[in-house]
Amino acid sequence: MKNKKEYFIVDREILPTSIQKVIEVNDLIQSERISKYEAIQRVGISRSTYYKYKDYIRPFFESGRDTVFNLYLLMDDHPGILSKILDAIAESNLNILTIIQNIPIDNLAAATISLQAREEKLRDIEITLEEIRGIKGVKDLRIIGNN
Repeated sequence: MKNKKEYFIVDREILPTSIQKVIEVNDLIQSERISKYEAIQRVGISRSTYYKYKDYIRPFFESGRDTVFNLYLLMDDHPGILSKILDAIAESNLNILTIIQNIPIDNLAAATISLQAREEKLRDIEITLEEIRGIKGVKDLRIIGNN
């Protein structure tokens, strides 16, 4: 199936410089409301590179009015860790749809949390995820899907 599209979630750090610069151009266009030409000039990439990739790159947290996504968490089995995670989510005004916590094994507890966010909050989610990663006892945090 040659025309089948496949999508991947990758960390921005592993992307080639040219792709990172296309992302930077798109961010400038959106945040500063400048022309594509001006953003391309400011970032320092060729127009051909930008136009080659621009339609294939979108931030993960960009879609319609509401986005639902799932987090996988692995944390130490100690009282209060999940509570701190939920506090960070609540402070971000994200809506928790479901929480599934499995029975701890070897002093580690796994949980899946489904969250819903309004379009205007999507960019702030990355900050919230970094806060959660910084909570003592959080061993792993992954986004495992979104609508």
